[in-house]
Order: sequence, then structure tokens, then C-alpha cells
Amino acid sequence: MDFLKSLAGIYYLGIGCGVWNKDEVIEWCDRVIEAMDHPPVELLEVSMMSKSKLDDIERKLFELSAIEDEEHMAKVVLSIIHKKAELAQLPAERAIRITSRLLVHTGLSWESEYYGLYSFDDSYDLAVNGVIEKLPAEVEKDFIGELGAFQKYFKEFHELYDNVLKQE
Repeated sequence: MDFLKSLAGIYYLGIGCGVWNKDEVIEWCDRVIEAMDHPPVELLEVSMMSKSKLDDIERKLFELSAIEDEEHMAKVVLSIIHKKAELAQLPAERAIRITSRLLVHTGLSWESEYYGLYSFDDSYDLAVNGVIEKLPAEVEKDFIGELGAFQKYFKEFHELYDNVLKQE
């Protein structure tokens, strides 16, 4: 159950900033429900929330989650953003916006370790508007490079995911 609570915390942060949409989260819940003999009520509720607001799904995931170290969970979510951007499942421009939302939502946007990542949102806008000499593609490349520092956390997400789906 601890694996599930941790994974629910990651999905809570991820849906809140836009890493996953409602359908993707519901699909994840459905897979977990199928894998568990006695799934938590919150998962069953999320599974049936296709017509609900995103905030309602986010609230249910929060109820299920156990976020003891929000910064660590944010690092895991950053690794997911990196992986999705690297695999072109998430356009770099959108990944920049999602990262900014995550850092603001978790209060990490002003922390020195994350300030560079957070500032890419402004840098990208300035590049698009021709205010700075960098091209948007250069800003995107720099962003993906800096986000790469978090790729080591993706293995943890993958292990949590596998552990939850193997539960009985």
C-alpha cells in the first residue's frame, strides 16, 4: 500500500501541473484496480470520474497519497517530464510550462536548485518574441539538458509503478 500511496502522490503532482490528463490518470487507476484484490475506494472513485473536473480528481489522488517529501516527489515528476520530452511525447514548449507550474505548485520555484529550470518559461517567451538572441529551439535544447539532471529519478517511478501493478 505504501507503494501505491507514493505513486498516487506522483500522479497527484503530475495531474496538477499537466504531465497527465484526466483520461491518462483514469486509465492508470483502472490498471491498478485490475491488479489489486482490494483497491482503495479513492482509486475506484477516480476511475469513475470521467465527467468530473480535474480539481476533483486531483483532490481524490491527494486523499490517497502519502507525500512525506514533496521535493523528492517533484524530482520524480521532473524525471517524467524529461522522459516524455526526450521521447517527443511532450513538446518542449509544453514541458517548459508544465515544469514551471510544478515548481510554483510545490513552492520550489525560488529554491536555488530549481530557479534555473523555472526561469526557462521566461527565456522561452523572450526567445519566441525575439527579445533575446537565442532561438526558441536553443532554449528548448538547453531546457532538456538541464532537466536531464533529474533523469536518475525515473527509475524510481518505474519501480514504484511496477510494484503497484504486481500487488495482489
